[in-house]
Amino acid sequence: MWPEAELFIKARHPLGESLQWQDEKNRLLWVDLLEPALHMHDFASGRTTVHPLPLPRPIGSFVLTDDPDVILLCHTKGLSFLNTETRKLTDFCDPEAGRDGIIYNDMKMDRFGRLWVGTSHALEKEPRGALWCVSTSGEATLVDAGFAISNGPAFSRDGRTMYFNDSMGYQTLAYDLDAARPGAWNRRVFARYSTEEGNPDGIVVDSEDCPWSAQWLGGRLIRLSPGGDKIGEVIVPAPVVATLCFGGHDLQTIYINTAREGLDSTALERHPLSGSIFKARSPVKGLAEPRFPLRRR
Repeated sequence: MWPEAELFIKARHPLGESLQWQDEKNRLLWVDLLEPALHMHDFASGRTTVHPLPLPRPIGSFVLTDDPDVILLCHTKGLSFLNTETRKLTDFCDPEAGRDGIIYNDMKMDRFGRLWVGTSHALEKEPRGALWCVSTSGEATLVDAGFAISNGPAFSRDGRTMYFNDSMGYQTLAYDLDAARPGAWNRRVFARYSTEEGNPDGIVVDSEDCPWSAQWLGGRLIRLSPGGDKIGEVIVPAPVVATLCFGGHDLQTIYINTAREGLDSTALERHPLSGSIFKARSPVKGLAEPRFPLRRR
């Protein structure tokens, strides 16, 4: 029996995104793309702190690094390191080099120590977004293009398969990876979704090698088998489900971020908890997300 998500932190995020569990500090981190700020929930104290960021909207996602006080964040001008204690920003790289009408969206580390960054059309209409592979030195390789909205990616346990959500195409794509080369090959459709199921957004992989996709305007998470079949779902009491992560010291709690963006007054009346953080106890454990190796640069 699959659980239904329950409220964890009541909020009114216009666009809550990029949840990350930081085990060594026993805290959950996330951002709001349209009200640029870093949010940190400390489980020891039960307190949530909000730290506004001096960046134009929209910001994108972030990854943790091997320094517990530093994250790597993407925003309209590229990628920067952010010290979570001092709020100091340090520029890292800008794969898109200021290309007009493009914004950075989701990014993740793969299991071979490389960063993958997706970009989107700012108006989310034209297929101008791209997928980049970035080395720890900041060298970027263009891997694929032609996406109105890029989301994900996520990686299989052995690191040799990458899952990438083409949100406006209502599909999850899969690619083959190789530790020795920075590209991706054998692009194929891994899963397709109906309009009722929503647009695939954030994605993670669990300890049984099954991807989980957050469904924007679908009000759910969908669990996929390693072969791409839909094998389970978690219903979320908010229609705009943006992303998820596995957290807790046993990596068996799913945390889910939602948004109010795009909902009219009638929809918000019907779903007053939109923009909140939810949680659900997973029947399977998650996988720890790889960190950016800041100390080995």
